[in-house]
Amino acid sequence: MEPLDAFDHRLLQLLSRDSRQTGRQLSDQVGLSPAACLRRVQRLRQIGAIEREVAILSPAVTGQSVTLLVMLHLARGQPDRIDRLRRDLLALPQVTRIYHVTGNADFVLTVQCASMEAYAAFSEAHFYSDDIKGFDTTVVLRTFESEADSPD
Repeated sequence: MEPLDAFDHRLLQLLSRDSRQTGRQLSDQVGLSPAACLRRVQRLRQIGAIEREVAILSPAVTGQSVTLLVMLHLARGQPDRIDRLRRDLLALPQVTRIYHVTGNADFVLTVQCASMEAYAAFSEAHFYSDDIKGFDTTVVLRTFESEADSPD
């Protein structure tokens, strides 16, 4: 990837908070012309600095107001079984993100459910399999910073 300058980094920071900003809005915050901002944003997309643009949905609208972090401990097996499990989990609407991690767990999932009862049913349906040795769940009480506000 080609190097990014201070303007590029500032544009990425602003777009990570609200990707719908106009060239004029970006210009006011960055100090470049609207056309220059839009050219840079297009280049950032082309070089892969901006991977995708998504809408962050309100849990009040989706009805998925309970957020859980699930640490999955996988049974050792063939890599293709692990890859299949990952694909199967990502296909579930409740699973919003999967991290492959080091440490005690193999994967950390972010899961959104309507209630704890819904999560209990979800976990029973999906986490009791030959591919999963066990899992631990942490309930998110409050979110202080949106992921979109702090790029990985």
